[in-house]
Amino acid sequence: MSDRDSVRDALFQHSDSRPCRLVWAAVDDTQTTPDDIGPRDYVEVLRVTDGAVCLVGSEDQADLYVRWDGSRGQFVYVAFWPPWGVVDAGATDRDGAVALVTERDGPAPVHVTETPFGNGGPAADLSGLV
Repeated sequence: MSDRDSVRDALFQHSDSRPCRLVWAAVDDTQTTPDDIGPRDYVEVLRVTDGAVCLVGSEDQADLYVRWDGSRGQFVYVAFWPPWGVVDAGATDRDGAVALVTERDGPAPVHVTETPFGNGGPAADLSGLV
């Protein structure tokens, strides 16, 4: 299954959430454009999907990944400078996550398995980074 299909499936499973419907439509290239979706909508999708959907945004060469960590009840983030050098990592609340997303180009929804958080990736266990 492609990354796009994985994101669409996760969003569809939570289609009772307005932000999930908006992002699903944007990923599906149908009714919604990314301009219709605000940073708060993107951040809410992370929480509603319980971390299955992450966001990635860029600033200069660094890629920032943001994810909801339900076990901590916080949003976690990690920024990598290619090839996978950690330049920033931490945990934040909803307002902090919105600020992070607002400061970056993008954001783009990505399924957790396709990020450094998934499959034993370099950010799978942030306990040593945060």
